[in-house]
Amino acid sequence: MTYINEQKRPWGHWAGIFTIIVLLIASFVAVEWDFHSLSDANQRAMAFDRMLSWLYAFSNPDLSKEFLQHSFALTLQTLSAAVLATFLSIIAAFFLAMGSAKSVCVAQSKGVFYYFWSFVCSFCRIVQDILRAVPDFVWAVILVAVIGLGPLTGALALALSMTGILAKVYSELYDSVDKKKYEQVNSLGAGKLGVFFYAIAPLSSRGVLSFTLMRAECAIRNAAVIGAVGGGGLGSDIWYNIQFGDWAKVATLILFTLALTLSADLVSNFIRKQLRNDPNHPKSNKQKSLFKELSRSYIALATAGIIVIWSVWFMGWGNNTPQGNKNHLQSVVELFTQDSWKNLSFFERLLKPDFDLAAIGIGDEESILKKEANNQTVKLFSQYSVFDLWQINAWKSWDEELNKWFVYRVIKSAGVPLAMAIVGTLLGVLMAIAISYPHSYGFMCESSQFTGEKPSLIKKTIGNIKLYLAKLTGLISRGVPEVMWAFLFISFFGPGILAGTLAIAIHSAGVLVRVFSESIDNIPYRKFEQSFSGSKITCFGLVAIPVAWKEWLTYSFFQFESNVRMAVVLGIVGAGGLGFMFSFNFEWFMFEQASTYLLMIIALTIIIDRISRRLNLSRVG
Repeated sequence: MTYINEQKRPWGHWAGIFTIIVLLIASFVAVEWDFHSLSDANQRAMAFDRMLSWLYAFSNPDLSKEFLQHSFALTLQTLSAAVLATFLSIIAAFFLAMGSAKSVCVAQSKGVFYYFWSFVCSFCRIVQDILRAVPDFVWAVILVAVIGLGPLTGALALALSMTGILAKVYSELYDSVDKKKYEQVNSLGAGKLGVFFYAIAPLSSRGVLSFTLMRAECAIRNAAVIGAVGGGGLGSDIWYNIQFGDWAKVATLILFTLALTLSADLVSNFIRKQLRNDPNHPKSNKQKSLFKELSRSYIALATAGIIVIWSVWFMGWGNNTPQGNKNHLQSVVELFTQDSWKNLSFFERLLKPDFDLAAIGIGDEESILKKEANNQTVKLFSQYSVFDLWQINAWKSWDEELNKWFVYRVIKSAGVPLAMAIVGTLLGVLMAIAISYPHSYGFMCESSQFTGEKPSLIKKTIGNIKLYLAKLTGLISRGVPEVMWAFLFISFFGPGILAGTLAIAIHSAGVLVRVFSESIDNIPYRKFEQSFSGSKITCFGLVAIPVAWKEWLTYSFFQFESNVRMAVVLGIVGAGGLGFMFSFNFEWFMFEQASTYLLMIIALTIIIDRISRRLNLSRVG
């Protein structure tokens, strides 16, 4: 008898597709989407008029000498805030990551010390989770109440958020280093710090530097718009002129923002190219002498130091914006005065979140009776029992009852940023996949190394044109911050979820297409050569994508996490939901309610992170 070994078909990808479809349907059902700008003829005409006003403004920006000087000064202010934020966050994240990494903090500990250092490690992880869970715009809203408006507020807000993000990834990089690679250092009797500085840190330095560069780019983009909530720089003037409808000035400021972010992107790409030193890759640089390598490192370090010193000087004494030559560092000194500490009194109220327990019958009797008198207590099963799950009216009734509870309304508000992030990320991923083929240097310019063909000059020229157009598209998409894309789409669709979702999608496409194409270009060409069947696009679809899809999945989920935080930010500037409700309650001095929304923001990020860990979607390794 012959037995046929039937291989089971993989079900994991079908489960993934089913999950995406369910989340997509839930995103459209759970929140209200407004498509009237497209479906209604009158609103569509008004939307196009607004869009034409934007386009006209970009064709006629304010190029007066005075305003150009003003815009350039704001650009320098934005750059100084981003540099200072990056420097502060790198220093803080370095130490926080040491405490968060088990390979550094807990390793080699025994007995009572093991439990002590395990507690320290857990505490550091909680701190980094809180820091990165709160978006930089939310930190800015809080810090404005402490140190006032200005670029220092933006710098510190960015630094707090970046510290959590960098510490998280640094610690993952430290823990991902194979222990076998530093067994000799351990055997020589090196302590925790010795193993870290002589083994773990050098072995993970390439990944640390690469991710730091990426976050520095993000800091510059975010610094350009954080002024919308009081962080100074270009963003403050953009928001001010949008409110007054001065589109010519807005166009000029956005052009300066685009120039700044694109320059940062190009500089980052140049540094990344210099860091590539794999002799087995066709695009790698040749090995250089030790003297040249050390010289390049010291020159880079000295340059970075000079830039940081300049940013501190400019923040304090070199600022020449029209607000006057104000020393923004003075706010730090004023923090230690008695009057400034009075501004921190709201923190006491922020530490007392409103859980509205009386609405669900918990707490002192007087509060419960007061709620009952006003018909504000939850009576969940007053009309329908738990056995009526199949009835739609039962769900509507339960929703109406639960809406009486403040915490339930807080949880529901989280549906808006989640829906925006889910739909926006999915659209961004699809757009990035569509652009990744022409965006790939290997398939556009080096395909002869695995196809065996000798392309004509015309084919080479066409390939180069496709490559540069794709790279330009990606560069502009990620170079314009999400908040500015949101301003643009708000002018067309009006404030709401749709504008925020499209802003997230466009920016995500720009970010993902770069890492998608990089993962394709990092595949050894011999794999393409072995499977090449005469068509580059077929090779890309049947060989390159299956090899790179796991990396793509990791990058996509990481982008989704980032998009959830960004969706909260976009809520502050007009998309609604969780971010708007936090900002509204905070600005109207309802700090207990604002604190509850803040806890929801933190919980949202931490829950998504834990899901990522369960799915083994690590950012490293």
